[in-house]
Formats: sequence, C-alpha cells, structure tokens
Amino acid sequence: MWRVATATLTAGVIITALGPASADTGFWRSAGLPGVDAFGVYRTRPARVALAFFLKDTRKDRYGAAVRFSFTERHHRNAVRVVALRPAGAKRRWRTVQSANTGHLYVQECVGRWHGKAFRIKKCGGWRRRY
Repeated sequence: MWRVATATLTAGVIITALGPASADTGFWRSAGLPGVDAFGVYRTRPARVALAFFLKDTRKDRYGAAVRFSFTERHHRNAVRVVALRPAGAKRRWRTVQSANTGHLYVQECVGRWHGKAFRIKKCGGWRRRY
C-alpha cells in the first residue's frame, strides 16, 4: 500500500511539474566566452516564456560576467535584457527572467564593468539561438 501511494504521489508531482502538453521545456548552456559560465532551463507557454539560469564569474579580474537575452516574436518589438553580477556581490547566482515574447530566445555571454548603477559591456560572444 505504501509503495502504491508513493508511486501515485510521484506521478502527480511529475505531471504537475511538466504542466500542460503545450508547454515546451529545454536546457541551454553558455557558448564558452572566457570568464562567463552560464546555464539554465527555459519554459515556453502560449502567453509567456520563463527562464531560470545560473550565472558564474569564473575569472578574478576587474570585469564582471553578464548574460544578454533577446526574446523575439513576429510583429512585436524585440525585448533585450542584460543580467550582470554586481562586483561586490556574489560571484555566482541563480536568476529568473520572464517575457511575453515567445517566438525565439537568443542568448549572448558578455563581460563588462559597473559604472555606478549602469553596467557597460566590454566584450560579448556571439548570439546563440536557444529555441
């Protein structure tokens, strides 16, 4: 009886986690720009896309790691977001980004410096299409 209850509970958790059949889920990894290590999971739904990712600064230099995302959709303006690690903060962190543009996701790894509250990009890798 205990095994049947555990199996039923496990199946319910998996079905709930995966959600409806129309949602696509995928994994992405960074392209290998020196100083940046990033990977994450994206989940697309008809109305929005959610992206949870881990960003790590692998070099001990004066530049910080950043990831630039471009969410595209036909007949809509592209939504570009930059997520960077603060210089005095943690050198690695989990972050989440959401967008209503569900057409395609492009990811670009970057390094740069903080100037006050603004992050200025020094160098970026190439744009990579994730879905």
